[in-house]
Amino acid sequence: MKKYLFALGGALFASVLHAQYAPNYNIPVVRSNGDTMKLAWCGGLNNPQFSNIDLNNDGIKDLFIFDRTGNRVLTFLGHGTANTVDFTYAPQYESGFPKMVNWALILDYNCDGIDDIYTFSEGRITLPQGVGIRVYRGYYDPDNHIQFTLTDSTLHYPVNNLPTNLFVSAVDIPAIADVNGDGDMDVLTFQITGGYVQYFENLTKEYGYGCDSLIFKKEDNCWGDFFEPALTRADLLDQPCPFFNDQNADERLHAGSTQVAWDNTGDGLLEYLKGDIAWDNLVYQLNDGTPMDAHIYAEDTLFPSYDHSADVNYFPAPFLADMNNDGLNDLLVAPNAAGGSENYKCSWYYENIGDAVTATFHFESDTFLVSDMIDVGEGSFPVFFDADNDGLKDIILANRGYFDPTNINLYSGRLAFFKNTGSANQPAFKLVTKDYANVGSLNVKSVPPAFGDLDGDGDADMLLGQEDGTLLFFKNTASPGNAANFVFFGANYAGIDVGSFSTPQLVDVDRDGLLDLVIGEQSGNLDYYHNNGTASAPSFPSSPTNGFFGSVDVRAPGYVTGFSCPFLYDDNDGSGYRLLAGSERGTIYKYSNIDGNIAGTFIKDDSMFLSVAEGSHSSVSGGDVNGDGKSDLLIGNFRGGMTFYDSKLTGINDQGAVNPISFHVYPNPASDQIQILISTAGNLNDLILQAADISGRVVYETNSVHSRVNIPLSGWPSGVYFIQLSGNISTMVKKIVVAR
Repeated sequence: MKKYLFALGGALFASVLHAQYAPNYNIPVVRSNGDTMKLAWCGGLNNPQFSNIDLNNDGIKDLFIFDRTGNRVLTFLGHGTANTVDFTYAPQYESGFPKMVNWALILDYNCDGIDDIYTFSEGRITLPQGVGIRVYRGYYDPDNHIQFTLTDSTLHYPVNNLPTNLFVSAVDIPAIADVNGDGDMDVLTFQITGGYVQYFENLTKEYGYGCDSLIFKKEDNCWGDFFEPALTRADLLDQPCPFFNDQNADERLHAGSTQVAWDNTGDGLLEYLKGDIAWDNLVYQLNDGTPMDAHIYAEDTLFPSYDHSADVNYFPAPFLADMNNDGLNDLLVAPNAAGGSENYKCSWYYENIGDAVTATFHFESDTFLVSDMIDVGEGSFPVFFDADNDGLKDIILANRGYFDPTNINLYSGRLAFFKNTGSANQPAFKLVTKDYANVGSLNVKSVPPAFGDLDGDGDADMLLGQEDGTLLFFKNTASPGNAANFVFFGANYAGIDVGSFSTPQLVDVDRDGLLDLVIGEQSGNLDYYHNNGTASAPSFPSSPTNGFFGSVDVRAPGYVTGFSCPFLYDDNDGSGYRLLAGSERGTIYKYSNIDGNIAGTFIKDDSMFLSVAEGSHSSVSGGDVNGDGKSDLLIGNFRGGMTFYDSKLTGINDQGAVNPISFHVYPNPASDQIQILISTAGNLNDLILQAADISGRVVYETNSVHSRVNIPLSGWPSGVYFIQLSGNISTMVKKIVVAR
């Protein structure tokens, strides 16, 4: 009686106690060269922002990534291996972070040794909710998971004795650093309309509060004595303050900048590194002023020009964090524009090969971490399909497109083919090609696929949606029993046009033996096209049979668009069809009451199915790939990756109200071993004892159960584990912490 454990800890664990599905991050995926994708199911990256953080209070530098696309938090545990990039995806920590938008940086503002958050504060220009900077204080819960509480909703400073927000535009990222060397965190940010940097000094030390307060004054209107024109990469140095005396109106405009400041020469003065929305490269500036009066005297406009310039298309953002456990901050660079920028080569890693005084950055990769993930650029639409006709469901993963500045469309839409190399019960996947069926040659974008036999020859043909709302038809010309061979047969299939972003599914909606069409679209509704033809000659109307199928609407409140993505499925359990629909805001909607009601209104059971939060523009599809008779799910997102939701990994209630099984675990927390005391109304020989880590991986299992069981913890890394005792009619789970 094999049991599978799923646990994510804390509030997230409680929210999925009775869920049918759970993410499975352990299904093997390899690249075409056979190398393992260690972070395959993380969901991809588009506009990552990097910070070091200690997620579990073990003193080892972990990794926090905030992706501006979809405002998604991703957390990775570091293993502390010297001179090695060694991170493991650890989603169990993500629920501890607050909702954030646009940007997020991790720093310790109150000097308590626990990481805090600076992030964007959205709202009105003036208080109480001004556009600018919000701060959260970090603390550890009893399980040593990092958590945060709001400290200040909007940082402010006095103007004419009235509080005014420290302005940071929605596209900027400020520099948070100890500018004057007094031990607290100050702020450098561009003025609202001008091309100069303002310095806001934190006065908490001056007022004798230590580091635990956030009190600011504007110390310098023109920090560094430089001016950033709107039309040239090079800044104007040695400028008077205030500026504008000799600047025309165009040069005064400030569109957007990203910033980092740190002492890179060991003289106690901050050097300055910035990206700009108008350029693809970074500008590095040297400071020879004083801590209270900076003076920029020289700059490198193609930084690091001594190695390999960070030519990130476009609007580069720099970040400093130690990626390889050598105690030195490395340089990470990513595009800061969500949309219209590089979406695959979007994570540039420069190793710091200098010393503790002066950094020297050496280019290592422009797909840092991304190459270890399933990532197809921007937008992802995964579908299970047996492409090689071997009886195992493969994955065809479509995208909106890879960024291509030479393309008039800016994007090149393609399909990736991941072959299932596993078994009927244990899937595993290998990337075969990123341009399946040569779709890239058509110069189209946003191409979600649908498969079904449209000509009655016994094999599945393919329809692709398009950003323009029409469909592309590919005929499968393979001989029976062979791998699919799709040949493009034409655009504007059946004259169907849903407006924008067609997302089709071929499914027998009315169960008459013929494949119908359900199509999602930008407006957030679903269009149903009934097949009026035959098995070998389908006939779809050019206008929908029902343009508001089931009254489905996945628009979030206040949104005018929804970007619906349908998955109508039947697990053959007697409950009939169920409908899942992806949405622009990233949640999954679930509907029932479909059979016998296809002209009516479906019941909306859930607008946050499984509490899915993989990022914006979710897509959903599924199929049984592990032999349990239920549809496993693939969830795509706008960052270009996907997550596998396994129907075999179900949440387990550890409340144990009336339960013939009972056990106690001690000590908890533990370091060397745990002892389990068991009592049961049944036979001990009928029990199975298991332990699993936070990702659901079983680390201990025995069916030789006694009333007292000792389990040594050697080889168990510090973290949260779940102990499960299973009998024929009941199960109990308890959580423990291993801390060393």
